[in-house]
Amino acid sequence: MRYIRDEMIEPIFIGGIVGGVLSSIPIIACLNCCCLLYILSGVITAYLMSKKFNPTDRDYLIAGGLSGSIAGLIKWLGMLIGFGMFGTMVPFMINHCPNKLLYMKMTGTMVPPMMVFSILYFLIYMIIGAIFGAIGGILYGKLKE
Repeated sequence: MRYIRDEMIEPIFIGGIVGGVLSSIPIIACLNCCCLLYILSGVITAYLMSKKFNPTDRDYLIAGGLSGSIAGLIKWLGMLIGFGMFGTMVPFMINHCPNKLLYMKMTGTMVPPMMVFSILYFLIYMIIGAIFGAIGGILYGKLKE
């Protein structure tokens, strides 16, 4: 039994990429406090799917969940890029710190927890993205009727 139709793949990626990129932009990411951008990725996916064929509720649910998880993945990658940019600024910021030894100890102890948290964030963003993307997909399907 196939859960994903071939017509669903393109809308899933488009909705996920749009939701993920929007949730990675700092000012627009404020809308993600209520997971609105993950819901938006599911709605975009459902809208694009309804233009291609007549999807069922199961199709809306699966496609919305997958696009939300893609949005979560892109959001996580955006977070890693932000952490990477912060890490490149540390050597320049140390010259402006009055207590350089304390600053070096603080930044050195931040690295292992940040690695653990980035793995946890990956899981959290993917799961929350899938849940709210599925909600967005099914909402669009029910409101369209």
